[in-house]
Amino acid sequence: MDVRSVGALGGLWAALAVAAGGLGGGVAARAEITGVPPLPPAAWLATIERDRGLQAFLERAVTELQRDDPSLLRQTVRAAVIDLPPRDVPRLAHWNGDSPVYPASVPKFVYLMAAFAWRDRGRLAIDAELDRSLHEMVYASSNKATQRVVARLTGTRPGPRLPPVEYGEFRDRRLAVKRWLEELGITDLHVVNPTYDGDGDLNGRDLQFLQDRDCPGALPRRNGALPNRQAMTANGTARLLALLATDRALAPATSEEVRRRMRRDVRKQAYLAHRITGGASRTPGLEVYAKTGTWGPIHADAGIVRQPSTGHQIAVAVFVEGTPRYRGAFIAELTDRVVRHLLAGARG
Repeated sequence: MDVRSVGALGGLWAALAVAAGGLGGGVAARAEITGVPPLPPAAWLATIERDRGLQAFLERAVTELQRDDPSLLRQTVRAAVIDLPPRDVPRLAHWNGDSPVYPASVPKFVYLMAAFAWRDRGRLAIDAELDRSLHEMVYASSNKATQRVVARLTGTRPGPRLPPVEYGEFRDRRLAVKRWLEELGITDLHVVNPTYDGDGDLNGRDLQFLQDRDCPGALPRRNGALPNRQAMTANGTARLLALLATDRALAPATSEEVRRRMRRDVRKQAYLAHRITGGASRTPGLEVYAKTGTWGPIHADAGIVRQPSTGHQIAVAVFVEGTPRYRGAFIAELTDRVVRHLLAGARG
């Protein structure tokens, strides 16, 4: 098949996906399940349906958990759930899922995915030093390691403020991960900065970039915050996780490697008891691949829950924002309810 034929075929599948989305029936996704060649990531994302039954369940679950824990009423909750049954179309439900929020450390899983995407494209070698930084970034949530990873991903390095021409090049490089996400069909994740400890590690050109008012997609300014902060929605986060869960953002072997690095076990990290891992651990036999985030008013988690015995998976993203910061078990309780509602053989 020549290049023109490949391009035409990709365009055909994209057109089918758009048509299916317009019909609201998930035709393209069902066609893929029955043996038609896989859809490109963006086209597959277009087949995700907002399901009325799942939406009603999620709204009921959040409302009941707020009733049981009044401190949640002082918080802004953003949550998204994508059901990924092995032989049916994906289904979405959300609560404020399109509202952007500062995501704390959740973007670290995005940088992990990007590093392996770059490797597979021949743009980056994952040597021993970078491998160690990737582990520290995800497992220990090290901000210093994240700074090293972002520097390697974007070909940038810290230093003094830059004059206009050099800054323009720096800015363009820092947007590389966002451009990759847009290629996948994810347009509501503004993931462009490292994470910082605030011990003098934010200055010079890093601060110059955070002060840039001309980067679309950044979190809306409030309370004097810097204008080019990270921003993620629960829906966009769950969609990216769904691509990772179904081997669509990366090659299957690469996806498995990324998921392995995101594997979570509450027995090894006790603080996960109040996060997705803790909620999923109440049902035996499940696997969790996730990244938590905690900063200032943000209490967050995003991950994949997988039932190996059936191949059924769920993508979950939850951001709880408020002052004082929420420290309860809402994320775990919501995950437990989602698991029991969606996975065959789960208790309840």
